[in-house]
Amino acid sequence: MEVDRKMFTMHSDFISRIFHHFFIVLVYYNVSLTLNFVNYVDPVQALPPQSIQPPLDSGVTEDPLAALLPHYIKKSNIDPYLTRNVTTQIGQTAYLHCIVNLVGERTVSWIRLKDFHLLTVGKYTYTSDTRFSSVYMPITNDWALQIKYPQVADEGLYECQISSFPSKSIYFRLWVVVPEARIVEGPDMYVEVGSSINLTCVIMDSPEAPAFVFWYHDNRMINYDSTRGSITVQKGGGNTAVSRLRIKVAQPSDSGNYTCSPSNADTVSTLVYVVKGEKQAVVQNIEGTATQKGFSININNILLLIGILTICFIR
Repeated sequence: MEVDRKMFTMHSDFISRIFHHFFIVLVYYNVSLTLNFVNYVDPVQALPPQSIQPPLDSGVTEDPLAALLPHYIKKSNIDPYLTRNVTTQIGQTAYLHCIVNLVGERTVSWIRLKDFHLLTVGKYTYTSDTRFSSVYMPITNDWALQIKYPQVADEGLYECQISSFPSKSIYFRLWVVVPEARIVEGPDMYVEVGSSINLTCVIMDSPEAPAFVFWYHDNRMINYDSTRGSITVQKGGGNTAVSRLRIKVAQPSDSGNYTCSPSNADTVSTLVYVVKGEKQAVVQNIEGTATQKGFSININNILLLIGILTICFIR
């Protein structure tokens, strides 16, 4: 009995020691992972999610609403080959074109389906919101709904309805996008003395090019400084516009904050540093910081290994 009690005690001590070592290793491993994570992750500025761009119509396709609304497409009086997706940018007047042939004594009405609000009947407006109005173009038989200064809240389905019996309708989906600007070379840019400063400002979700783009160096507009630089604005691919700033033979006095200010989007800025023989030093400093972080991570891994080996050989 005494021998059995001793054996049981030895086994209990052995199991307890294993669980004790395992707990210590687990704690040490979690601490090491935390240190690695702190050393590895740099604070970064979160980018706002990109706005979702609505699909654009390309030719005549089957509308998904047709299966849900049997009266969606009527070919007798309403032209079925209209573009039913209309994209506009915030603040820019939008038109929903509804071509109705042989209207006769019937009337054409516009209804906002979000709240089933009657907007117009014929040439008359039935809403207190003066941004909505009916525009009739007799040459093309177009009864267009005009929306001035559209906002994001105006997005949704609109119905063009002719008062036949039964009534015939066609639906338009309005998308209102909010242009957003960014400088490709930001947030910091290093330029050597004597080279050129080239900044590219991309305005996204901009179906139309902005009416103007002002560039500022610190607080001074530089659009009309044509001695050493140039500014261009052009329509890019898709719903984008691009403005480029170029300053030749950069000098230290050209350092500072550069701001792109489009007419249809918020301003965006970047810092430009014009340096003389220091660009390589800046790069080396950045690389040295990264190497130091990697060295710190390796040290933590080595300490973790030493800790595990030490615990395993403790009796």
